[in-house]
Amino acid sequence: MNKKTILPIIGALALGYSSQATTYNGNGDSGFGGPVGNGNLVVTDDGVNVTFTLNSASSLGGNDLVVYLDTVPGFNDANDGGRSAVSGFSGSGQSVLTFAAGFSPDYALDIGNTYASLFTLANGGNGSLTYDTGTSQGGASPYSLTVSLASLGLTAGQSFGLFGTLVSESGYRSTEAVAGNDSGTQGWNPFTQTSFATYTTLPVPEPASLAILGLAGLLGLRRRK
Repeated sequence: MNKKTILPIIGALALGYSSQATTYNGNGDSGFGGPVGNGNLVVTDDGVNVTFTLNSASSLGGNDLVVYLDTVPGFNDANDGGRSAVSGFSGSGQSVLTFAAGFSPDYALDIGNTYASLFTLANGGNGSLTYDTGTSQGGASPYSLTVSLASLGLTAGQSFGLFGTLVSESGYRSTEAVAGNDSGTQGWNPFTQTSFATYTTLPVPEPASLAILGLAGLLGLRRRK
């Protein structure tokens, strides 16, 4: 095998470990007008960082998509709008979300019209959810947030569960969901998660692949000589 044959293989392998994306469609419901139910959530990672992008079918308005990342129901933090959405709770009412068997989230991604945040989940009152990171949004779709796998307690090649529900910043829950589904009557009413999705991050390159990539470096050195 000569250098002309080896180099395209090396390029293909390098691209294979560059990034990947999975699209999760909404559940088709339009309780809040369909921005999430008729939209989709795209999860992308490169083995180091993971990006969550909501392509909404219309404006979120004053509502937030809360994506739970594989705690228990009953978070009661209403310190601000994002925390109220994550908790499904405010002074106006509460919509408790009961998670399905096999789904026990540790984090929640809150995506709003103007800001997206990552929280570490915890039971308790106002201020109990830990704010981890966040970024401003442009006020229109797409909305996105990038976090490191390490910040989620993950390493390359591991999988995690995810499920998104559209909630107002007063904890009033809609029937719209993405990357899974739930059941319940829209409002400050109990909901039950009925399904969720799983995302697997890019694996660490196998030794054989690393050896070929190393060969690329050697070929580059020989060329320069």
